[in-house]
Amino acid sequence: MMSRAAVPRLRPAQANVPVGAVRPSVLVVTEDGALAAACRGTLEQAGYEVTCASHSGHALLECLGGRRADVLLAELSMPDGSGPALADRLRRYYPQMQAVYFATAGTMVDAGNVLIRPFSRDELLTRVRDSVAS
Repeated sequence: MMSRAAVPRLRPAQANVPVGAVRPSVLVVTEDGALAAACRGTLEQAGYEVTCASHSGHALLECLGGRRADVLLAELSMPDGSGPALADRLRRYYPQMQAVYFATAGTMVDAGNVLIRPFSRDELLTRVRDSVAS
């Protein structure tokens, strides 16, 4: 009989992913540490592989270092560029990558791929799921 300590415990993120399957990956780019942590926790619990970067340069280095990005979650506007400009650069390496941008209330946007703060956990998960499915 196997002891309880010898049985590997699955984290919630692993429980929904078939053995041998590649988990969809999400790259979160924001200077807001609390937002990055909340996105990481929510998305990992839902079964996604998550990498966080605090600026565009760091995000690009992560991808050049071999981190796959199926979905980019980035600030619409960042001190070192824009989320859409970063998405364009990253699509050179991951042409199928989808992007969703964070914006603050009052920001004038006419795109359906923008999450206006504050947003709920369910809104985040719906946008990421829809992006992975496209």
